[in-house]
Amino acid sequence: MQNNDQYNSFSLLKFVWKWRKWLLIIGLATAILSLLCSYLVTPRFKSTAVIYATRTNSTAKILLNKENYNERLEMKAYGTEEETEQLMQLLNALEIKDSLIVHYNLADHYDVSTKSKGWQTKLYKMLTNNLTIKRTDYGAISISVSDEDPQMACDMADYVLRLIDTVKNRAEHERAAAAFAALQRQVDSVNKEIARIDDSIQMCMEHGVFEVEEQTNRVMQQYAIAVAQGNQAAIARLENEQKKLAEWGPRLDAWHDLQYNFREYQSLCKAKMMNAQLDMEGCIPVKFVVDRPIPADKKYFPKRSVIMIVSTFCVLAIALIVLLMIDKIEDKPATKPEEADK
Repeated sequence: MQNNDQYNSFSLLKFVWKWRKWLLIIGLATAILSLLCSYLVTPRFKSTAVIYATRTNSTAKILLNKENYNERLEMKAYGTEEETEQLMQLLNALEIKDSLIVHYNLADHYDVSTKSKGWQTKLYKMLTNNLTIKRTDYGAISISVSDEDPQMACDMADYVLRLIDTVKNRAEHERAAAAFAALQRQVDSVNKEIARIDDSIQMCMEHGVFEVEEQTNRVMQQYAIAVAQGNQAAIARLENEQKKLAEWGPRLDAWHDLQYNFREYQSLCKAKMMNAQLDMEGCIPVKFVVDRPIPADKKYFPKRSVIMIVSTFCVLAIALIVLLMIDKIEDKPATKPEEADK
């Protein structure tokens, strides 16, 4: 050693051996005390459910898809990272926490006084600490609930599983209901327009114009015959027919085109409206349940052995540092008077 005040590994072992009795007493006392204290901590139990998100839960898209095969519209398709993150966000929604608080009266269960200041914040914080939502290594979602009562933890985890269907379906049903109402208004407008077009077509028919092309061909043939025969009365009558066709024929063709287009649009709106109604009324699960929660038969906290080992190690480390400091102070040589005078 270059300096006697410095400790190498060998001197440290000598130092530990020197104070072995005290370190042993401190270690044993700490281990016993920490073990006794761990029995004062209320044990907690954890129940866990594991689920996968689905690709889509649109009933209309799944059941009424007429297009080519699409993996995204497959009822058995598992969700991607995007759907998993969306489902996790819904699981952390306040609506789920509020439902848990009300359904299980968690204010009383957690012994939180509703008359104290900031009790809601405290209650939400306690629930957040006891409810864990996280992704697994395989892309699933783990829902864990811890509580002093193993059955309570299991029931709350199972309740969350049922709530997620309710929350997501409710949100999507509201959207589908809004789409259904908008499409209903559109269909009503189209129906009024079609009725107006039908009235215009009826007016053309009242003027003797039914099928423009067919009537025109027939009138022209008869007109040619009348001219060839020199039948002036027939010519005059057919010329009058030609004038009516010239006046009302283009209108009738235009009204027929509009009628066709509006009826096509009407059919599309009605089909979309029926899809929206199916989404609005349908309720299919929004997740694949891999593991359902069960009441735990073994506590997960506190781990008495871990508490004892960690606390004993920490106390021994502190004790060793304190003893090193004491030993260093005692071994420091006193300053000579002549050195002080210099």
